Amino acid sequence: MLRSSLLDETSTSQLNGPIHIQYFVNCLKKLPQPYSVADTNRLTLVHFATQSLDILGFFDNPQNLELYNIDKQAIIDWIYSLRTTTRVVVPRNYIDDATDIQIPTDDSNSKDFDSNSNSNLRYGGFKGGTFLGPTLTSTSVSSTHEWNKYDDSHIAMTYVGLCTLATLGDDLTRVDRESIIQEMKDIQLTDGSFKSTKSGSENDMRFVYCACAVSHMLNDWTGMDIPKTLDYIRRCRTWDGGIGLSPGKEGHGGSTFCATASLSLMGKLEDVLEEDLGGGGGSSNGRVDTWRNELIRWCVSRQVRGMQGRPNKHEDTCYSYWIGGSLRLLGCEDLLDLDELRKFVLECQTDLGGFSKLEGGYFPDLLHSFYSLAWLSVSQPPAKIDGGGGENYTSGDVIPKTMAGGFTLNP
Repeated sequence: MLRSSLLDETSTSQLNGPIHIQYFVNCLKKLPQPYSVADTNRLTLVHFATQSLDILGFFDNPQNLELYNIDKQAIIDWIYSLRTTTRVVVPRNYIDDATDIQIPTDDSNSKDFDSNSNSNLRYGGFKGGTFLGPTLTSTSVSSTHEWNKYDDSHIAMTYVGLCTLATLGDDLTRVDRESIIQEMKDIQLTDGSFKSTKSGSENDMRFVYCACAVSHMLNDWTGMDIPKTLDYIRRCRTWDGGIGLSPGKEGHGGSTFCATASLSLMGKLEDVLEEDLGGGGGSSNGRVDTWRNELIRWCVSRQVRGMQGRPNKHEDTCYSYWIGGSLRLLGCEDLLDLDELRKFVLECQTDLGGFSKLEGGYFPDLLHSFYSLAWLSVSQPPAKIDGGGGENYTSGDVIPKTMAGGFTLNP
């Protein structure tokens, strides 16, 4: 029997599994009207709901799919319908299979683009929703398929698309890996950062992380100039040891995780963070003054009870993952008061299921619900879950696939 309130003294040490499962199932099927403004990021919302259900063990029991009327294959096919098409220019005298051709920069402004040449289409990465057509239903792209030069893939949508497909058990055989890697080459800028789309967008640490995660999942790093990326991350270091979204910006919990996780995925965490800053600090005991020490200090200083994303800001459940996850990658999460942090996160559960951003009876939302569960799943000791019917099980050994180093998808 579900408790009528999850915010009392007896509920703060337990995670109410059934009510959260119902919340995320509802979000998969139909979202409230306020989410309509996020239509361009619909794939991200599916990612949040699917990953959360996976953390809760929902997909481990096939009967749950029937009980809650969830069609995994329909979700997989919908995600594949969001693949974008990439124009492959074929020289007039070229008669071989177009899939063997090196993909050039593919818009009409490219010096490689010849509007009078023969051309073929192949799949690229993913877009966030059906807001810009066409959506694709076939398993191959023909030369007669409608093509729109603004129908660009988005590196963040490619990231969440691959994560969600893998979570749902897809074998990724329909993913055009070569096209995605080529697209990554097209969106990396000369300063080492990444923009989100080829047609132009903002560029910052978020998309660096997405590019690293995609490279890791596809087990192919040829789409990234790693030395340039490392230099960009170094330039985002702030005066107090944190990491900003871009050079000159203040330290932030989200960008700190994105940079730390990117370094971990590239296998460069120690190489970069252990560099001597040249401050000469700690010479009396032989301690070298490194960025790693400053970064750990910055992260640990963000705990009030929960975690704040920046100095002098309110606690926020999502930063339990962003900053707690950063410290976990650094091997220092035990420097936090983990009991207090878990209590704060669990007290943000709601009667509707899901988690709110803050304490105090706020409504839940998908982003904070997912990252709250993600933190609870990686923190130790594991949170207890009330599975209904009196049985208890733990989620501490379930590592969300968004965590750096979580898994590799071989070609």
